[in-house]
Amino acid sequence: MNTVNRVLVVVMLLMAMALCTILLVAPMRVLAAVAQQSMALVEFLTSMRTIARVGLGILFAAVLDIILVLILIAEVRRPAQKAIRVKKASGGEVQVSMNSIADRLRYEVDQLQSVLRTKPKVTAKRDGVIVELEVETAANVDVPEKAQKIVETARRVVEESMGLKLARPPKVNLRAVPYPSTPPRPKVTDRPALEAAPDVLESD
Repeated sequence: MNTVNRVLVVVMLLMAMALCTILLVAPMRVLAAVAQQSMALVEFLTSMRTIARVGLGILFAAVLDIILVLILIAEVRRPAQKAIRVKKASGGEVQVSMNSIADRLRYEVDQLQSVLRTKPKVTAKRDGVIVELEVETAANVDVPEKAQKIVETARRVVEESMGLKLARPPKVNLRAVPYPSTPPRPKVTDRPALEAAPDVLESD
């Protein structure tokens, strides 16, 4: 949003410079042109039906209000932190990016047995970091035991390895892959025995 703000400020300043220069250099011509265009606009609006004029006014006002509200929300909303300060570091100020924490969590959790895929989400808060993990495991895992190992690994990575503080215990969404479907067994028929019966009769 900072880039958008800079672009808007530059554009508005350039427009203000151009308008002020023209107005100060040739004020009579500018005012006459404005008056002429205003009269033409008044005549155009007068020629329109009242319902159409009011409808278009409401439509343009609604669109403008929506755009301004979106800009206001984007300005007021606090942007997400991309890095967090390491409080245990001494002798200087050290910051760790959210991507680095997520990559480290993904690597460490993927090393656990029966873990197939890990998708971490790390959010910085004032009192620490919030860790959420989407973990996919093999079908035959002990879910409570595996979840406990994942939580302990996440806590160790964040607090011990990276020197950060957890704002709350890690949240783990664990999903075990389904068991493979068992192919249907072929049906056993008595047709061969029935076909052998005529041979027995002929031998008699």
